[in-house]
Order: sequence, then structure tokens, then C-alpha cells
Amino acid sequence: MSAAGGSAARWGREQRQAARRGPWRRVLAWLGLNRAARRADARAAHCEAGAVGEQRTADLLRPLEAQGWRVLHDRAIPGARHANADHVLISPGALVFLVDSKLWSGRFPVHGMDGRLWHGKVARDRSVRAVRYEAGLIGRALGVTVQPVIAVHNAPVDGGGFFVEGVPVVPADRLVEVLRGNDGPRQAGAAWLGKLAARRLPEYPGGP
Repeated sequence: MSAAGGSAARWGREQRQAARRGPWRRVLAWLGLNRAARRADARAAHCEAGAVGEQRTADLLRPLEAQGWRVLHDRAIPGARHANADHVLISPGALVFLVDSKLWSGRFPVHGMDGRLWHGKVARDRSVRAVRYEAGLIGRALGVTVQPVIAVHNAPVDGGGFFVEGVPVVPADRLVEVLRGNDGPRQAGAAWLGKLAARRLPEYPGGP
């Protein structure tokens, strides 16, 4: 099983290394004069923060595996060239959830307003569109409906959670509670569905 956040962390390292390839680039980067290295460092820092969020979510989800949930991390999505699924879960009730991890600054609250997702004064509509799109592709690959969920680390979430365009946005420390609470009666086909997901959603090889 691929490690949560592995592809993002790996891509970040590759970006840093590529911008410093060759002695002259390394010297310029050390002096702070390599603009490509600065841009690469910024992109890498963003990816590395994402990887940390994914790993934290994976740690939270681990107890579910002992309770019959199938948990897949960092998986490729059929039909999506440059996107990966952070966490795909198949419940004992044969329901499928796609969890998108977000590690956002704790200085600003996360809230919904006018049908949009906000982090402080920054609109995060793209996050909602992306996880809905990814859930649709995964559902097509598995032949089932997939429920997307956004789990937020660090930033406070208004009201302990809310919906935007049918997507629950929850604080990460409530994620397991929300998943358990939305499972259904145990189904005999859950194990088969978990194996199908592992086969049709292979480990993600690349970066963002």
C-alpha cells in the first residue's frame, strides 16, 4: 500500500533538486539569486504541507481498518491525468468515501457562505470542484456512488462542520466520527468492493 502523501512529498523533492541541477545553479540558489529555485521551493513547500496533512489524516483513519474498513491512500484516478485521491475508504456497509485532506493556516476560520467554501477571505471553490470531480471519476471506475469529504487540519471549521455543494467540510478530528455515522448496515459485498477499488485505483506514481 502506498504511503499517504508519498507522491506529493516525492514531487516536492524532485522540484527542489531539478532547480539546483549543476554546480552553478546550486551556487546561485545558495546565494538566493536562482529565481527558478525560489519558485521550485515555493511549489515544494506547498506539496510538502499537503503531504503532512495527508499523513495526519492517515493516522486518524488507521483505527477504522481494524473495524472492517478498507482504506487506500494516494491512489491514481482513472481518467484524471494530474490528480490523485488522497484517501479512498470502503466501509463495512459497502459505501465508498473520498477524503481530501487540507492543511490550512489556523489563523483563519473555514466557513461556508452563499454556497461557497471560504478560508478566511480566500475562496476555496476549486477544492470543492476538484473533490467532486474526482469522486465522480472514482464512482465511474467502481460502478458506485462515491461521497466526497473535505477534512481540514489546523484551521477552525465553522459549526464543527457544514456542507458545500453536497460535500461535507469537517475538522479533521471529527472525520472518523462523521464516517462512522454515515455508514450503513454491514454488507457482504464490502470486501469484494474493497478489492475492486484496490485493483482499479492503483498507487499514484507521479506528482501534482
